[in-house]
Amino acid sequence: MFSTILQTLTDQGNSIHAYRAVARLAYEKAGEPSDHAAAFFVLGTIAEAFVERHERMPLLSKETEQSFAAFKEDIAALSAAYETGDPAGILAALNTVASSHAAVLI
Repeated sequence: MFSTILQTLTDQGNSIHAYRAVARLAYEKAGEPSDHAAAFFVLGTIAEAFVERHERMPLLSKETEQSFAAFKEDIAALSAAYETGDPAGILAALNTVASSHAAVLI
């Protein structure tokens, strides 16, 4: 369900421009009627925060790899939660992903 997000990031080389495209795509998906709107919004916010943090700074390949790995983990956690269909599990996954990134934004 989030494969288009991950595919966009991969196809565009995990670059700042790729994260910008992912944010745009995720926000578009969040605006569509769906049970996944909150997850797409969270993923869009994560991608947008990556762009904000690195847009005017040099980006090391190690940082890119770490960010990509973390983003994949977030997508995997959200996908697994949505696949179960358990509202409590979905909410827990959303809260875990959101709170882990909120700390970085402060």
